[in-house]
Amino acid sequence: MTLNQQPELKEAILNQSEKEKDKLLVRLINKDKKLMEQLHFNLLENEDDLIERIQNVKAELEKVFERTEKGISKKTLYYKHKELTGYLKAASGLVNEHASITKNKESELDLRLLILEETFDTFYNLYQENNLGYKADLHFIYQATRIKAVVTLYDKLHEDLQFEYRERLSKVMKFVHTSILSDYLVQLNINYLNYIED
Repeated sequence: MTLNQQPELKEAILNQSEKEKDKLLVRLINKDKKLMEQLHFNLLENEDDLIERIQNVKAELEKVFERTEKGISKKTLYYKHKELTGYLKAASGLVNEHASITKNKESELDLRLLILEETFDTFYNLYQENNLGYKADLHFIYQATRIKAVVTLYDKLHEDLQFEYRERLSKVMKFVHTSILSDYLVQLNINYLNYIED
Protein backbone atom coordinates (compact mmCIF):
# COMPACT_ATOMS: atom_id res chain seq x y z
CA MET A 1 0.00 0.00 0.00
CA THR A 2 1.32 3.43 -0.94
CA LEU A 3 1.19 6.62 1.06
CA ASN A 4 -1.29 8.11 -1.43
CA GLN A 5 -3.70 5.31 -0.58
CA GLN A 6 -3.57 6.41 3.07
CA PRO A 7 -4.43 10.13 2.98
CA GLU A 8 -4.77 10.39 6.76
CA LEU A 9 -1.26 9.07 7.32
CA LYS A 10 0.13 11.32 4.61
CA GLU A 11 -1.51 14.38 6.22
CA ALA A 12 -0.22 13.38 9.67
CA ILE A 13 3.33 13.08 8.32
CA LEU A 14 3.13 16.44 6.57
CA ASN A 15 1.85 18.05 9.77
CA GLN A 16 4.96 16.96 11.70
CA SER A 17 7.46 19.63 12.72
CA GLU A 18 10.33 20.29 10.29
CA LYS A 19 12.74 18.68 12.77
CA GLU A 20 10.63 15.49 13.00
CA LYS A 21 10.22 15.34 9.20
CA ASP A 22 13.98 15.75 8.75
CA LYS A 23 14.69 12.90 11.18
CA LEU A 24 12.16 10.68 9.44
CA LEU A 25 13.57 11.55 6.02
CA VAL A 26 17.14 10.72 7.04
CA ARG A 27 16.03 7.40 8.57
CA LEU A 28 14.15 6.44 5.41
CA ILE A 29 16.99 7.42 3.09
CA ASN A 30 19.41 5.42 5.23
CA LYS A 31 17.36 2.27 4.52
CA ASP A 32 17.62 2.63 0.73
CA LYS A 33 21.17 2.24 -0.58
CA LYS A 34 20.21 3.06 -4.17
CA LEU A 35 18.42 6.25 -3.13
CA MET A 36 21.47 7.25 -1.10
CA GLU A 37 23.68 6.78 -4.17
CA GLN A 38 21.30 8.80 -6.33
CA LEU A 39 21.18 11.64 -3.80
CA HIS A 40 24.96 11.60 -3.41
CA PHE A 41 25.37 11.87 -7.17
CA ASN A 42 22.73 14.59 -7.60
CA LEU A 43 23.64 16.72 -4.59
CA LEU A 44 27.39 16.31 -4.11
CA GLU A 45 28.98 15.29 -7.39
CA ASN A 46 29.98 17.17 -10.54
CA GLU A 47 31.10 16.41 -14.12
CA ASP A 48 34.50 15.14 -12.94
CA ASP A 49 32.77 12.67 -10.63
CA LEU A 50 30.64 11.42 -13.54
CA ILE A 51 33.80 10.84 -15.58
CA GLU A 52 35.32 8.94 -12.66
CA ARG A 53 32.17 6.83 -12.31
CA ILE A 54 32.29 5.96 -16.04
CA GLN A 55 35.97 4.98 -15.75
CA ASN A 56 35.18 2.80 -12.73
CA VAL A 57 32.39 1.00 -14.60
CA LYS A 58 34.73 0.47 -17.59
CA ALA A 59 37.36 -1.01 -15.26
CA GLU A 60 34.74 -3.37 -13.78
CA LEU A 61 33.56 -4.32 -17.28
CA GLU A 62 37.15 -5.10 -18.24
CA LYS A 63 37.33 -7.57 -15.34
CA VAL A 64 34.07 -9.17 -16.50
CA PHE A 65 35.45 -9.46 -20.05
CA GLU A 66 38.61 -11.16 -18.75
CA ARG A 67 36.56 -13.66 -16.72
CA THR A 68 34.30 -14.21 -19.72
CA GLU A 69 37.17 -15.11 -22.03
CA LYS A 70 38.65 -17.55 -19.51
CA GLY A 71 35.29 -19.07 -18.59
CA ILE A 72 34.08 -19.61 -22.13
CA SER A 73 37.33 -21.13 -23.37
CA LYS A 74 36.69 -24.08 -21.04
CA LYS A 75 33.18 -24.80 -22.38
CA THR A 76 32.08 -26.94 -25.29
CA LEU A 77 30.35 -25.15 -28.16
CA TYR A 78 26.94 -26.30 -26.92
CA TYR A 79 27.39 -24.44 -23.61
CA LYS A 80 29.35 -21.39 -24.80
CA HIS A 81 26.27 -19.32 -25.62
CA LYS A 82 24.64 -19.98 -22.25
CA GLU A 83 27.87 -19.11 -20.44
CA LEU A 84 28.30 -15.94 -22.50
CA THR A 85 24.75 -14.84 -21.70
CA GLY A 86 25.48 -15.15 -17.98
CA TYR A 87 28.58 -12.97 -18.22
CA LEU A 88 26.79 -10.41 -20.38
CA LYS A 89 23.98 -10.15 -17.84
CA ALA A 90 26.59 -9.41 -15.16
CA ALA A 91 28.11 -6.71 -17.39
CA SER A 92 24.69 -5.27 -18.15
CA GLY A 93 23.91 -5.18 -14.43
CA LEU A 94 26.90 -2.88 -13.88
CA VAL A 95 25.57 -0.53 -16.55
CA ASN A 96 22.03 -0.72 -15.16
CA GLU A 97 23.30 0.38 -11.75
CA HIS A 98 25.30 3.25 -13.26
CA ALA A 99 22.28 4.37 -15.32
CA SER A 100 19.86 4.20 -12.40
CA ILE A 101 22.15 6.39 -10.27
CA THR A 102 23.31 8.96 -12.84
CA LYS A 103 20.34 8.99 -15.27
CA ASN A 104 23.00 9.88 -17.87
CA LYS A 105 21.85 8.50 -21.24
CA GLU A 106 25.07 9.31 -23.09
CA SER A 107 27.31 7.35 -20.74
CA GLU A 108 24.79 4.51 -20.67
CA LEU A 109 24.95 4.31 -24.48
CA ASP A 110 28.75 4.43 -24.39
CA LEU A 111 28.92 1.54 -21.90
CA ARG A 112 26.29 -0.59 -23.65
CA LEU A 113 28.09 -0.12 -26.97
CA LEU A 114 31.35 -1.13 -25.27
CA ILE A 115 29.80 -4.42 -24.16
CA LEU A 116 28.57 -5.19 -27.68
CA GLU A 117 31.88 -4.21 -29.27
CA GLU A 118 33.91 -6.33 -26.88
CA THR A 119 31.58 -9.30 -27.29
CA PHE A 120 31.55 -9.20 -31.08
CA ASP A 121 35.32 -8.62 -31.33
CA THR A 122 36.15 -11.50 -28.99
CA PHE A 123 33.39 -14.03 -29.70
CA TYR A 124 32.54 -13.26 -33.34
CA ASN A 125 32.64 -16.98 -34.23
CA LEU A 126 29.69 -17.69 -31.89
CA TYR A 127 27.46 -15.56 -34.14
CA GLN A 128 28.24 -17.20 -37.45
CA GLU A 129 26.29 -20.45 -37.22
CA ASN A 130 22.64 -21.28 -36.80
CA ASN A 131 20.99 -24.47 -35.53
CA LEU A 132 23.18 -24.60 -32.43
CA GLY A 133 20.29 -25.45 -30.18
CA TYR A 134 17.99 -23.84 -27.66
CA LYS A 135 20.73 -22.22 -25.54
CA ALA A 136 22.22 -20.47 -28.57
CA ASP A 137 18.77 -19.29 -29.65
CA LEU A 138 18.13 -17.80 -26.20
CA HIS A 139 21.48 -16.02 -26.38
CA PHE A 140 20.71 -14.57 -29.81
CA ILE A 141 17.33 -13.32 -28.53
CA TYR A 142 19.08 -11.75 -25.52
CA GLN A 143 21.65 -9.99 -27.71
CA ALA A 144 18.98 -8.75 -30.10
CA THR A 145 17.12 -7.13 -27.19
CA ARG A 146 20.40 -5.54 -26.00
CA ILE A 147 20.97 -4.12 -29.48
CA LYS A 148 17.40 -2.82 -29.52
CA ALA A 149 18.10 -1.06 -26.20
CA VAL A 150 21.21 0.56 -27.70
CA VAL A 151 19.27 1.74 -30.76
CA THR A 152 16.56 3.20 -28.50
CA LEU A 153 19.15 5.09 -26.45
CA TYR A 154 20.90 6.32 -29.60
CA ASP A 155 17.66 7.53 -31.21
CA LYS A 156 16.78 9.57 -28.10
CA LEU A 157 20.08 11.48 -28.10
CA HIS A 158 20.41 14.90 -29.69
CA GLU A 159 21.85 14.63 -33.21
CA ASP A 160 25.12 16.29 -32.11
CA LEU A 161 25.61 13.53 -29.55
CA GLN A 162 24.49 10.88 -32.04
CA PHE A 163 27.36 11.99 -34.26
CA GLU A 164 29.81 11.02 -31.47
CA TYR A 165 28.53 7.41 -31.50
CA ARG A 166 27.51 6.96 -35.14
CA GLU A 167 30.73 5.25 -36.24
CA ARG A 168 30.72 2.80 -33.33
CA LEU A 169 27.06 1.93 -33.83
CA SER A 170 27.67 1.48 -37.54
CA LYS A 171 30.49 -0.97 -36.83
CA VAL A 172 28.22 -2.98 -34.51
CA MET A 173 25.47 -3.06 -37.15
CA LYS A 174 27.92 -4.13 -39.86
CA PHE A 175 28.79 -7.10 -37.68
CA VAL A 176 25.08 -7.80 -37.12
CA HIS A 177 24.53 -7.73 -40.90
CA THR A 178 27.08 -10.52 -41.42
CA SER A 179 25.89 -12.61 -38.48
CA ILE A 180 22.95 -14.73 -37.39
CA LEU A 181 21.75 -11.75 -35.31
CA SER A 182 20.37 -9.99 -38.40
CA ASP A 183 17.39 -12.37 -38.47
CA TYR A 184 16.68 -11.73 -34.78
CA LEU A 185 16.72 -7.94 -35.23
CA VAL A 186 14.33 -8.21 -38.16
CA GLN A 187 11.96 -10.12 -35.86
CA LEU A 188 12.14 -7.17 -33.42
CA ASN A 189 11.34 -4.74 -36.29
CA ILE A 190 14.76 -3.09 -36.01
CA ASN A 191 15.97 -1.88 -39.39
CA TYR A 192 19.65 -2.17 -38.52
CA LEU A 193 20.67 -1.21 -42.07
CA ASN A 194 19.60 2.38 -41.29
CA TYR A 195 22.49 2.58 -38.83
CA ILE A 196 25.22 1.41 -41.18
CA GLU A 197 27.39 4.11 -42.71
CA ASP A 198 29.28 3.67 -45.98
